Amino acid sequence: MRGFAILGVILSFVFVIVLTAVFPCMASDQAVSAKDLTYITEQFPPFNFKEDDNLQGISVDLLEMVWQRMGEDLDRSVIEVLPWTEGYNRTLEEDNTVLFTVGRVPEREQLFKWAGPIGSSWYVMLTKMEKNISITDPEELKKLKIGAVEDDLAIQLLLDKGIKKDDMVIETTSEPIVEMLKDGSIDAWVYNDLTAIWQLQKSGENSSDYTVAYVFGSSDGYLAFNKGVPDSLVQSFQEAIDYIKTKEERDGASDYEKILIKYTPGINQL
Repeated sequence: MRGFAILGVILSFVFVIVLTAVFPCMASDQAVSAKDLTYITEQFPPFNFKEDDNLQGISVDLLEMVWQRMGEDLDRSVIEVLPWTEGYNRTLEEDNTVLFTVGRVPEREQLFKWAGPIGSSWYVMLTKMEKNISITDPEELKKLKIGAVEDDLAIQLLLDKGIKKDDMVIETTSEPIVEMLKDGSIDAWVYNDLTAIWQLQKSGENSSDYTVAYVFGSSDGYLAFNKGVPDSLVQSFQEAIDYIKTKEERDGASDYEKILIKYTPGINQL
Protein backbone atom coordinates (compact mmCIF):
# COMPACT_ATOMS: atom_id res chain seq x y z
CA MET A 1 0.00 0.00 0.00
CA ARG A 2 2.84 2.31 0.89
CA GLY A 3 4.26 1.79 -2.62
CA PHE A 4 0.99 2.91 -4.18
CA ALA A 5 0.96 5.98 -1.93
CA ILE A 6 4.46 6.95 -3.02
CA LEU A 7 3.52 6.38 -6.68
CA GLY A 8 0.48 8.63 -6.21
CA VAL A 9 2.64 11.40 -4.79
CA ILE A 10 5.05 11.10 -7.72
CA LEU A 11 2.26 11.20 -10.29
CA SER A 12 0.71 14.22 -8.58
CA PHE A 13 4.07 15.98 -8.62
CA VAL A 14 4.54 15.23 -12.34
CA PHE A 15 1.00 16.46 -13.06
CA VAL A 16 1.71 19.76 -11.32
CA ILE A 17 4.90 20.22 -13.35
CA VAL A 18 3.04 19.54 -16.60
CA LEU A 19 0.30 22.01 -15.71
CA THR A 20 2.87 24.63 -14.78
CA ALA A 21 4.59 24.21 -18.13
CA VAL A 22 1.49 24.02 -20.32
CA PHE A 23 -0.92 26.56 -18.87
CA PRO A 24 1.39 29.56 -19.08
CA CYS A 25 1.84 28.81 -22.79
CA MET A 26 -1.91 28.51 -23.27
CA ALA A 27 -2.53 31.69 -21.32
CA SER A 28 0.17 33.45 -23.32
CA ASP A 29 -1.50 32.42 -26.60
CA GLN A 30 -4.90 33.53 -25.43
CA ALA A 31 -3.52 36.82 -24.11
CA VAL A 32 -2.09 37.91 -27.48
CA SER A 33 -4.33 40.55 -29.03
CA ALA A 34 -4.16 42.91 -32.01
CA LYS A 35 -2.51 45.49 -29.72
CA ASP A 36 0.41 43.12 -29.11
CA LEU A 37 1.34 42.84 -32.79
CA THR A 38 3.99 44.82 -34.63
CA TYR A 39 2.57 46.08 -37.93
CA ILE A 40 4.99 46.52 -40.84
CA THR A 41 4.44 47.86 -44.33
CA GLU A 42 6.40 49.39 -47.22
CA GLN A 43 6.06 51.93 -50.01
CA PHE A 44 3.68 50.03 -52.28
CA PRO A 45 1.05 52.46 -53.62
CA PRO A 46 -1.89 52.45 -53.93
CA PHE A 47 -2.05 49.69 -51.29
CA ASN A 48 0.24 51.22 -48.65
CA PHE A 49 2.42 54.32 -48.94
CA LYS A 50 3.64 57.39 -47.12
CA GLU A 51 3.11 60.75 -48.80
CA ASP A 52 3.69 64.14 -47.13
CA ASP A 53 4.38 62.18 -43.92
CA ASN A 54 0.88 60.70 -44.11
CA LEU A 55 0.54 56.91 -44.21
CA GLN A 56 -2.36 55.89 -46.41
CA GLY A 57 -3.56 53.42 -49.03
CA ILE A 58 -6.12 50.68 -49.64
CA SER A 59 -4.58 48.29 -47.11
CA VAL A 60 -3.99 50.97 -44.46
CA ASP A 61 -7.58 52.26 -44.57
CA LEU A 62 -8.92 48.70 -44.51
CA LEU A 63 -6.71 47.73 -41.56
CA GLU A 64 -8.04 50.64 -39.50
CA MET A 65 -11.60 49.48 -40.23
CA VAL A 66 -10.59 45.94 -39.24
CA TRP A 67 -9.29 47.18 -35.88
CA GLN A 68 -12.55 49.08 -35.29
CA ARG A 69 -14.57 45.99 -36.17
CA MET A 70 -12.46 43.95 -33.70
CA GLY A 71 -13.04 46.58 -31.00
CA GLU A 72 -9.35 47.51 -30.83
CA ASP A 73 -8.25 51.06 -29.99
CA LEU A 74 -5.51 51.27 -32.64
CA ASP A 75 -4.74 53.62 -35.52
CA ARG A 76 -2.25 53.85 -38.39
CA SER A 77 0.35 55.61 -36.21
CA VAL A 78 1.45 52.18 -34.90
CA ILE A 79 2.43 50.96 -38.38
CA GLU A 80 6.15 50.89 -39.25
CA VAL A 81 7.22 51.70 -42.82
CA LEU A 82 10.34 49.75 -43.77
CA PRO A 83 12.15 48.66 -46.93
CA TRP A 84 10.48 45.52 -48.26
CA THR A 85 13.35 43.09 -47.57
CA GLU A 86 13.82 44.30 -43.98
CA GLY A 87 10.11 44.06 -43.21
CA TYR A 88 9.80 40.66 -44.87
CA ASN A 89 12.69 39.16 -42.90
CA ARG A 90 11.52 40.65 -39.60
CA THR A 91 8.08 39.12 -40.06
CA LEU A 92 9.62 35.73 -40.77
CA GLU A 93 11.87 35.86 -37.71
CA GLU A 94 10.08 37.88 -35.01
CA ASP A 95 7.06 36.74 -33.00
CA ASN A 96 3.87 38.80 -33.10
CA THR A 97 4.65 40.61 -36.35
CA VAL A 98 2.42 41.14 -39.37
CA LEU A 99 3.44 42.44 -42.81
CA PHE A 100 1.30 43.86 -45.60
CA THR A 101 0.57 43.89 -48.48
CA VAL A 102 2.03 40.45 -49.30
CA GLY A 103 1.32 38.38 -52.42
CA ARG A 104 0.09 34.95 -51.34
CA VAL A 105 1.83 32.44 -53.59
CA PRO A 106 2.68 28.74 -53.14
CA GLU A 107 6.34 29.50 -52.36
CA ARG A 108 5.26 31.58 -49.33
CA GLU A 109 2.22 29.60 -48.21
CA GLN A 110 3.91 27.76 -45.33
CA LEU A 111 6.05 30.73 -44.25
CA PHE A 112 3.22 32.82 -42.80
CA LYS A 113 -0.36 32.74 -41.57
CA TRP A 114 -2.76 34.71 -43.76
CA ALA A 115 -5.80 36.97 -43.63
CA GLY A 116 -7.37 38.50 -46.72
CA PRO A 117 -7.34 39.05 -49.55
CA ILE A 118 -7.08 42.81 -49.10
CA GLY A 119 -6.37 43.63 -52.74
CA SER A 120 -5.85 42.10 -56.17
CA SER A 121 -3.71 43.10 -59.12
CA TRP A 122 -1.64 41.79 -62.01
CA TYR A 123 2.09 41.21 -62.27
CA VAL A 124 3.35 42.52 -65.60
CA MET A 125 6.51 43.45 -67.45
CA LEU A 126 6.61 47.13 -68.38
CA THR A 127 8.75 48.56 -71.17
CA LYS A 128 9.07 51.90 -72.88
CA MET A 129 6.83 52.12 -75.93
CA GLU A 130 9.72 53.41 -78.04
CA LYS A 131 11.68 50.19 -77.49
CA ASN A 132 9.07 48.21 -79.47
CA ILE A 133 9.50 45.14 -77.29
CA SER A 134 6.92 42.42 -77.86
CA ILE A 135 7.19 39.06 -76.09
CA THR A 136 5.48 36.10 -77.74
CA ASP A 137 7.65 33.38 -76.20
CA PRO A 138 8.93 33.39 -72.57
CA GLU A 139 12.35 32.41 -73.92
CA GLU A 140 12.61 35.93 -75.34
CA LEU A 141 12.69 37.28 -71.79
CA LYS A 142 16.27 35.99 -71.47
CA LYS A 143 17.43 38.56 -74.03
CA LEU A 144 16.28 41.50 -71.91
CA LYS A 145 17.81 43.42 -69.03
CA ILE A 146 14.99 43.21 -66.47
CA GLY A 147 14.67 45.09 -63.18
CA ALA A 148 12.99 43.74 -60.04
CA VAL A 149 12.77 44.48 -56.31
CA GLU A 150 14.62 42.19 -53.87
CA ASP A 151 12.34 39.52 -52.30
CA ASP A 152 9.40 40.70 -54.42
CA LEU A 153 7.14 38.16 -56.10
CA ALA A 154 8.63 39.27 -59.43
CA ILE A 155 11.87 37.43 -58.61
CA GLN A 156 10.10 34.08 -58.36
CA LEU A 157 8.04 34.76 -61.47
CA LEU A 158 11.19 35.41 -63.47
CA LEU A 159 12.94 32.37 -62.00
CA ASP A 160 9.95 30.26 -63.06
CA LYS A 161 10.51 31.48 -66.63
CA GLY A 162 14.13 30.36 -66.58
CA ILE A 163 15.74 33.75 -65.87
CA LYS A 164 18.78 33.45 -63.60
CA LYS A 165 18.85 35.77 -60.62
CA ASP A 166 22.37 36.89 -61.52
CA ASP A 167 21.01 38.15 -64.84
CA MET A 168 18.36 40.35 -63.19
CA VAL A 169 18.90 43.94 -62.09
CA ILE A 170 17.78 43.81 -58.46
CA GLU A 171 17.34 46.76 -56.08
CA THR A 172 16.02 46.93 -52.51
CA THR A 173 13.40 49.53 -53.50
CA SER A 174 11.57 50.38 -56.73
CA GLU A 175 12.77 54.01 -57.03
CA PRO A 176 16.14 53.25 -58.67
CA ILE A 177 14.45 50.77 -61.01
CA VAL A 178 12.01 53.46 -62.14
CA GLU A 179 14.94 55.75 -62.93
CA MET A 180 16.75 53.01 -64.87
CA LEU A 181 13.61 52.26 -66.85
CA LYS A 182 13.20 55.95 -67.64
CA ASP A 183 16.79 56.48 -68.82
CA GLY A 184 16.89 53.21 -70.76
CA SER A 185 19.61 51.48 -68.72
CA ILE A 186 17.22 48.53 -68.27
CA ASP A 187 14.80 47.20 -70.88
CA ALA A 188 11.93 46.28 -68.61
CA TRP A 189 10.53 46.19 -65.09
CA VAL A 190 8.46 43.36 -63.61
CA TYR A 191 6.11 44.56 -60.87
CA ASN A 192 2.54 44.92 -59.71
CA ASP A 193 0.68 46.85 -62.43
CA LEU A 194 -1.16 49.35 -60.21
CA THR A 195 1.94 50.17 -58.21
CA ALA A 196 4.17 50.47 -61.26
CA ILE A 197 1.76 52.85 -63.01
CA TRP A 198 1.38 54.92 -59.84
CA GLN A 199 5.13 55.25 -59.34
CA LEU A 200 5.82 56.12 -62.97
CA GLN A 201 3.25 58.90 -62.83
CA LYS A 202 4.58 60.17 -59.50
CA SER A 203 8.05 60.36 -61.03
CA GLY A 204 6.72 62.69 -63.73
CA GLU A 205 6.31 60.13 -66.49
CA ASN A 206 3.31 59.78 -68.78
CA SER A 207 1.99 56.23 -68.46
CA SER A 208 1.03 56.30 -72.16
CA ASP A 209 4.77 56.22 -72.95
CA TYR A 210 4.94 52.71 -71.48
CA THR A 211 3.35 49.43 -72.38
CA VAL A 212 2.79 45.96 -70.93
CA ALA A 213 5.03 43.65 -72.93
CA TYR A 214 4.23 40.51 -70.96
CA VAL A 215 1.66 39.43 -68.34
CA PHE A 216 2.76 36.92 -65.70
CA GLY A 217 -0.57 36.55 -63.93
CA SER A 218 -2.76 37.94 -61.17
CA SER A 219 -1.83 38.19 -57.52
CA ASP A 220 -3.90 38.60 -54.34
CA GLY A 221 -2.42 40.65 -51.51
CA TYR A 222 -2.85 39.61 -47.86
CA LEU A 223 -1.89 40.37 -44.30
CA ALA A 224 0.98 37.97 -43.60
CA PHE A 225 1.41 37.00 -39.92
CA ASN A 226 4.44 35.47 -38.27
CA LYS A 227 3.80 31.74 -37.74
CA GLY A 228 3.75 32.23 -33.97
CA VAL A 229 0.63 34.43 -34.01
CA PRO A 230 -2.30 32.42 -32.56
CA ASP A 231 -4.71 30.99 -35.14
CA SER A 232 -7.65 32.45 -33.24
CA LEU A 233 -6.29 35.98 -33.62
CA VAL A 234 -5.61 35.52 -37.35
CA GLN A 235 -9.18 34.23 -37.69
CA SER A 236 -10.49 37.37 -35.97
CA PHE A 237 -8.73 39.49 -38.59
CA GLN A 238 -10.18 37.29 -41.35
CA GLU A 239 -13.73 37.61 -40.04
CA ALA A 240 -13.41 41.40 -39.79
CA ILE A 241 -12.07 41.65 -43.35
CA ASP A 242 -14.89 39.47 -44.68
CA TYR A 243 -17.49 41.61 -42.93
CA ILE A 244 -16.10 44.91 -44.26
CA LYS A 245 -15.86 43.56 -47.81
CA THR A 246 -19.38 42.15 -47.93
CA LYS A 247 -21.52 44.38 -45.68
CA GLU A 248 -23.30 46.86 -47.95
CA GLU A 249 -24.25 50.31 -46.71
CA ARG A 250 -27.47 52.15 -47.63
CA ASP A 251 -25.99 53.34 -50.92
CA GLY A 252 -25.44 49.71 -51.98
CA ALA A 253 -21.64 49.81 -51.71
CA SER A 254 -19.47 48.19 -49.06
CA ASP A 255 -16.85 50.17 -47.13
CA TYR A 256 -14.22 48.16 -48.97
CA GLU A 257 -15.56 49.21 -52.36
CA LYS A 258 -15.45 52.83 -51.24
CA ILE A 259 -11.79 52.45 -50.29
CA LEU A 260 -10.99 51.07 -53.75
CA ILE A 261 -12.78 53.99 -55.43
CA LYS A 262 -10.85 56.43 -53.23
CA TYR A 263 -7.40 55.21 -54.29
CA THR A 264 -7.70 53.87 -57.83
CA PRO A 265 -9.79 56.23 -60.03
CA GLY A 266 -6.91 58.54 -60.86
CA ILE A 267 -4.66 55.81 -62.22
CA ASN A 268 -4.52 55.70 -66.01
CA GLN A 269 -4.28 52.10 -67.07
CA LEU A 270 -1.63 51.14 -69.61
